[in-house]
Amino acid sequence: MSENLEIIHEFSNEVRDLLEQLEPSILDLEKVCNGEQAQDSPEISEALNNIFRLFHSIKGSSGFLQLNNITETSHVAESLLDRIRSGSMQILPGYIDLLCGACDFTHESLDYLDKHLNDEGMAEKARGLIDTFQKILSGEALPPTVGTGTKSIESETETRTAEAPIQIDLDQEPDNLKNPRVVEFFLQEAQDQLQVIEQDLLGWIKSPDDTELMNKLFGTIHSFKGNCGFMNLADPERLSHSMETLLEGVINGLEVDRTEVADLMLTHLTAFREVLHDISDGGPGRIIDLERRLAPIREFISLEEEVKEESEEPRVKLGEILVEEGIVSPEELQSALATQNDKKPLAKKQDIRVNLGKLDSLITLIGELVIAENMLINNPDLDGLELENFSRAAQQMNKLVNELQEMATAIRLIPVAGVFSRMNRLVHDLARKSKKKIDLQISGESTEMDKSVIENVIDPLTHLIRNAVDHGLESPEERLAAGKPETGVILLSASHEEGDVTIYIKDDGRGLNREKIIATAKRKGLITGDGSQLTDLQVHNLLFRPGFSTADKITEVSGRGVGMDVVLQNLKNIRGNVQLKSKAGEGTTVMLRIPLTMAIIDGMMVRVGKSLFIVPILSIRESICPAADTVTVTPDGHELVRIREHLFPVVRLHAAYDLVPDNYELDKGILVVVEAQGRNACLFVDEIVGQQQTVIKGLSDFIVKTGNVRGVSGCTILGDGSVCLILDTHALVEMDKTAEMQKI
Repeated sequence: MSENLEIIHEFSNEVRDLLEQLEPSILDLEKVCNGEQAQDSPEISEALNNIFRLFHSIKGSSGFLQLNNITETSHVAESLLDRIRSGSMQILPGYIDLLCGACDFTHESLDYLDKHLNDEGMAEKARGLIDTFQKILSGEALPPTVGTGTKSIESETETRTAEAPIQIDLDQEPDNLKNPRVVEFFLQEAQDQLQVIEQDLLGWIKSPDDTELMNKLFGTIHSFKGNCGFMNLADPERLSHSMETLLEGVINGLEVDRTEVADLMLTHLTAFREVLHDISDGGPGRIIDLERRLAPIREFISLEEEVKEESEEPRVKLGEILVEEGIVSPEELQSALATQNDKKPLAKKQDIRVNLGKLDSLITLIGELVIAENMLINNPDLDGLELENFSRAAQQMNKLVNELQEMATAIRLIPVAGVFSRMNRLVHDLARKSKKKIDLQISGESTEMDKSVIENVIDPLTHLIRNAVDHGLESPEERLAAGKPETGVILLSASHEEGDVTIYIKDDGRGLNREKIIATAKRKGLITGDGSQLTDLQVHNLLFRPGFSTADKITEVSGRGVGMDVVLQNLKNIRGNVQLKSKAGEGTTVMLRIPLTMAIIDGMMVRVGKSLFIVPILSIRESICPAADTVTVTPDGHELVRIREHLFPVVRLHAAYDLVPDNYELDKGILVVVEAQGRNACLFVDEIVGQQQTVIKGLSDFIVKTGNVRGVSGCTILGDGSVCLILDTHALVEMDKTAEMQKI
């Protein structure tokens, strides 16, 4: 077995895949412990069956390779699951910890297997885990090390992967802060842990008596402390240990204001993030005014000398400890070290981190490939030739290029959960400052978007949430007087709709004040008359004007009229749009429509005279050939077309770009109905040429600075090498101020 490297390699990768499926399913069982699901519910039954099958598969594969420690551990886990499936045992938090411990053991065994080609060195850990399983199966109570989720199964030396994810050699203890790769792993792991800690603290504030949440929080802080200790970061290790001690006291019944404790811990996360930023810049990772930060914790509980013994005693190499304990002989240690140095670990199936700039370059190259494909297939030298083999090859090439583009785009997609989770902390802090009670409800956080697009969404979301808190939601007293619950609700959701990502921010507050907006607009000279002729949409869009604010006073949250302008500008940068809907006394809904990616789009090519334009497919509602009697001209000269009892304005592209069309009569051309920011308009063109993938190229700085090209968002290169402009439907709709929010 030890000489068949290929079989071991395949086994290692296969089991790692199975473990990736196992752990989320095991965590689903927590729903039973939390009272969210019954053990006999279909969802839990399916999860149990899935976990059972996966452990069974691991047992079978490891048994074939005579990896006895992995096999026996999987077998006892399988036996426990079989008892739970049959209903003879109830799901307890300790069982979930134990199953997670089996996964951790298997992970560690695979690491050992990759280096030594066997799992013999895992015998002692396997025996401890198996004994625990067998005691439970024989009816004994949970041992102290398997509690309600405070800690997972771990050895006395705390070598669990989750707490020390970076493997170190037995014969050396490197200065980890000088190892770029180790630092990179640590920073990513620590950032993820801080994000989890923050979300759990916010959840704890809402549910101070949630014991399960406290235990989970304790475990995450403990893991973060372990990672800091591994990196020899004394300050963050000491502060996290103090937080851990305080939380342990609360779990054990310490009489304190739990919300106050959670708030205090939240403030310390800022210090940890500053440490991570310092380390990423090459700094030592010290905490400024550490004693000042520890002082409030000491007011709750007296702290012992945190991790003093660990920092003052000289560290002893693990290999020497094994020899001193008589576990291995000096000769065996030297042989193991020599083997470890000579053999390269087997490749593992794992995620890799790629510099975003490299992905950008890949997308750019694929864009150039799409252009080259168009130039090849549409080469004018091929006109009139019947090339059957060439056509087949061209179709195959088109298929491969499309798949390559989709794959490259998918690589850049990440869930919006990271951005949405930041809003929890934002709402918590704003609620404290404004003395309002707010419940932020999040859904659709698994929706994926291009990473570069997500970065442009953070600021708009932040401003909109701040506005919802400051302007939208009333104080508890106002809400009670209006017959509402004193806790205001903000809904934040994301979903895929018609190829775009749609984000909704809804609040149940006071809504927008139409009269106040009109009064402010009149005072600033933005409108004439009394504003009664304006639709609600036109009134709401006044809020996006730079410097526009209806706030009576400027607060540290809002009031300067900058936020909504930032929202609009950021969305324009990524070809997104925003819509506002509001009803007095019932709240406001803001809808953001955002493209999945900004590099390549599907476009419809249209012709006006001798010029070609690209209209983004996602903006097009339909295209029609209007009858003469459906066209109406208003007294002020605006042209409107009636489509199914709705009137839509007409934008003549030949007039906008000073072109000579084939026809000037609307009934002799084609109208392409487009939608942008909730408004519809009809683009008058001579011909629809066809649909094609469009690689977006930016306009030159000279053209952009002159500002002479209105209604254009970029350009692309056609198959014959000529340049074609990509139309900005938002700007084109704005060309006619009579455009209204009419849904077709």
